[in-house]
Amino acid sequence: MVFEGLVGLGIACLLAPAIAQFAGTRKKAERGYNWLAIGGLMFILAAAFGIDFWTLAKLTDISGWGSQLFQIIGWIFVLAGVLSALFESFR
Repeated sequence: MVFEGLVGLGIACLLAPAIAQFAGTRKKAERGYNWLAIGGLMFILAAAFGIDFWTLAKLTDISGWGSQLFQIIGWIFVLAGVLSALFESFR
């Protein structure tokens, strides 16, 4: 369940810059959208720690820690990207 949610969140974060490019608003806040895309990649990386390989290799501790670590990093990048895009758009 967590795997599908993280992948969906990662894809949504990766689609946001593409939709902004299509709408023509990405040029104003290029840095913010880049950070948002990096956050999406971090969520997909966190989801990679939730696959069954880690359970089969008996590395569930690494799996749990890795997933949580990259989720936190992903949220930091998304927050920084959204705030940066917001400030750059209204400037």
